[in-house]
Amino acid sequence: MAQSAGYSDVAVTTPPIRAERWAWGICWLMFASTVLNYMDRQSIALVGPMIQKEFKINFVDFGWVLASFQLTYALFQVPAGYLVDRWNVRWAYAGAVAFWSLAGMAAAFAPTLAVLMVLRALLGVGESFNWPCGLRANAMILPPADRSLGNGIFNSGAAVGAVLTPLVVPVVAAKYGWRTAFVVVGLLGFLWVGVWLIALGGRRRDIFAGRSASKPVSADDLMASESPSTSGLSRQALFGFGSVVVAALVVSSSAVQFGKPAIWWGITVLMVGLLLAALRLPMHALKGADWAQSLGEIVRLRRFWILVLVSITINVCWHFLINWLPSFLINDRGMKYLAGGLFSTVPFLAADVGNIGGGALSSFLARRGMSAIKARLLVIALCTLLITGGALVGSVSSNFLALLLIAFMAMGTAAFMANYFAFVQEVSPYHTGLVAGILGGLGNLFAAGFHPVVGWVKDTTGSFGVLFVIVGLIPYLGLGALVLGWGSESEELKSS
Repeated sequence: MAQSAGYSDVAVTTPPIRAERWAWGICWLMFASTVLNYMDRQSIALVGPMIQKEFKINFVDFGWVLASFQLTYALFQVPAGYLVDRWNVRWAYAGAVAFWSLAGMAAAFAPTLAVLMVLRALLGVGESFNWPCGLRANAMILPPADRSLGNGIFNSGAAVGAVLTPLVVPVVAAKYGWRTAFVVVGLLGFLWVGVWLIALGGRRRDIFAGRSASKPVSADDLMASESPSTSGLSRQALFGFGSVVVAALVVSSSAVQFGKPAIWWGITVLMVGLLLAALRLPMHALKGADWAQSLGEIVRLRRFWILVLVSITINVCWHFLINWLPSFLINDRGMKYLAGGLFSTVPFLAADVGNIGGGALSSFLARRGMSAIKARLLVIALCTLLITGGALVGSVSSNFLALLLIAFMAMGTAAFMANYFAFVQEVSPYHTGLVAGILGGLGNLFAAGFHPVVGWVKDTTGSFGVLFVIVGLIPYLGLGALVLGWGSESEELKSS
């Protein structure tokens, strides 16, 4: 079977015209992996008060505990996306879930706060593969018209995980301690790995071993795959990328003097700097390495930069909710520990409705004659209005009304993301995993940087109110970028 350069023996497959019934079953299995993904990551938010008490830390320090996971999660989504485009998705997904489940369990035995942060960072490495794997798999088994719904199913695992975790973790933690809760959640991942490998046996194994044939395979590609280039990057590219790496190391090393923020800035310099270097360097200078050439192709697409802004704005909103909602309910609303955990499930039940409903609504509109792009934009605009309600949370006195506003906010955020992922899949169909990895990485990078800010505002003002205003309004930046800059259906066909 034909191969493209740099992909060794990975088969080339063509996305189906119509989704088969088993494909939807795989979507639900990936939904389950996302449930586990969120249970492992969100457990720490629900035992935050216990960790703060045991290690004697304030909200700013706890914000850095949250950031330790999200920084590596952001950083490794880029190589994860690149590798998922080249690896067998069946094995890549199984290995990722096993790795992050083991890291989550190991955190239960952390003797110090520093060790806990290191293990949370390793959790971020493993979990960084979930969305690139899921989006890559969906693109391989679903046609474009069904991808918003498929993404909604897959992504709704985040909301379900956010619902299940408060029902499990606080109860276990209250009775047996927060460490036992980490072990219980981690064990579930190994069960999923077994089911995944069995479900993708036979003919399905061959489909998931392939990649999309969105980009034509030329004779030069075939020759390159049979005779790999050993020339490597040009001196110009080595100097450009090397300068970025050196600058990032210098900035990160200043953490000794300036503290933890320097680490965030160092990773930011690395991630953003590599993108800008690939954009600045001529394409012929990037052809010595497949990863550099792929990066160069992606950063030259206008739509990629539009989605950078969209990813940052919607990820800041979503990760604020999943990481700080229990603390808000307990500290600002005066709820007891178990009650705060229980009531934090309400907004994420609404988010689950948003994931499925948002994807289904855009698919419905597209099947009734509206273009897929216009359908998604309309749904995203409606979602942004729902998110805006969250800006009022800090000014209402009723706990019921506050929860209702947050529920609308979570529903809108989840539905927004389901449709945003469909745009991600169409930036560069040949590099879906890498595009998803970069965008997810940048979104989580800025969400990670926002956590210590959240802690500082809470420590300083004693309230989360102003933070709800920020996250309630920031998605308008992403909506505006999509409406003004995405373009038409004809442009989408040219890009693919």
